[in-house]
Amino acid sequence: MTDQSEEVDLLDVLELETLEVNLYRANLVLDEEHALFGGQVAAQALRAAGLTVDPERRAHSLHGYFLRKGDSRLPTVFQVFRDRDGGSFSARRVVAIQRGEVIFNMSASFHSPHESWAAQAEAMPDTPLPADLPPRQLHRLLSIEARIPAQPFSPDGPWLTRFWARSGVKLPADPLIHDCALTYLSDIGTGIMPAADGSARPGPSLDHALWFHGGVDMNDWVLSEYHPQVSGHGRGWYTGSVFTQDGTLIASIAQEQLFR
Repeated sequence: MTDQSEEVDLLDVLELETLEVNLYRANLVLDEEHALFGGQVAAQALRAAGLTVDPERRAHSLHGYFLRKGDSRLPTVFQVFRDRDGGSFSARRVVAIQRGEVIFNMSASFHSPHESWAAQAEAMPDTPLPADLPPRQLHRLLSIEARIPAQPFSPDGPWLTRFWARSGVKLPADPLIHDCALTYLSDIGTGIMPAADGSARPGPSLDHALWFHGGVDMNDWVLSEYHPQVSGHGRGWYTGSVFTQDGTLIASIAQEQLFR
């Protein structure tokens, strides 16, 4: 097993051991005080699902629920259920297990290549390009380079709502790896604003959804833009968009968080 005393990177995060048909284990463990990072378990779950699918089919959506706090110091086992393989789509369910309990579950869908027209209504925001911004680090993420422009929704607060990012380690030409890398990244930001009376702050993720609108290359820069939508009743919900440098909307995000 790998721990943080060794040099680890994003490819180590996504490395899975095959235990049996439809059964995988992530052996990376980190001796840290934080709970298991949600983006890590989601990315590993997508990789486990993708390993059971025709490699020509690419993930187009996923939806996961965080059920229990994961332990960064323990391996995680992933069980995949092959719900359906149709003519164009493959549907998978994954459960992530630690200490015999499900900590996370995910539904994911994969689509055969379909070359056709594409159009988008949402334009990329006007923001400096990564080459014009200083290097920054994103909390807890391994091998992710970042550039952070001015924050439109939280200019004076701690919540990151707009940032450029790419893999800091060269990723292989495997589309599944790049989709998993974006999934890993997609749980780090938050467009949540505090409760109106200031009595509550964003807490752990409850559920997370991601839609891939086309192939993404995480060796290149992508811009994540998060939008706070609503907070109340102990929960907060935000949406997000991910753009390539040429302005193409490559993915969309929705997430709900617990408010403490």
